[in-house]
Amino acid sequence: MAKKTLQGIVMLFSELVVLYVIMLLVSSCGSAVKDQWPYPMTPFFAECEYEGKVFVDKAYIDRKRAGGCKRGKPFKYYDRGEPVLTND
Repeated sequence: MAKKTLQGIVMLFSELVVLYVIMLLVSSCGSAVKDQWPYPMTPFFAECEYEGKVFVDKAYIDRKRAGGCKRGKPFKYYDRGEPVLTND
């Protein structure tokens, strides 16, 4: 009887160790670089080519919620570069 209990404890311990190792691997595979763009800033410029307008940040979010560019045309996106965030 004691042998079965000991085997159960060893098996449970080994399962916990395997689970711990898997959790370590999954957590270490996450992104090492944190997104530096605070909400609602966007890392891009969105242009409605047909209208000749450029949208960023809150204006882009509002426009996207309203349905996007006129005539169903897609936005054209341009990279905005890395932000320079200061506490001035």
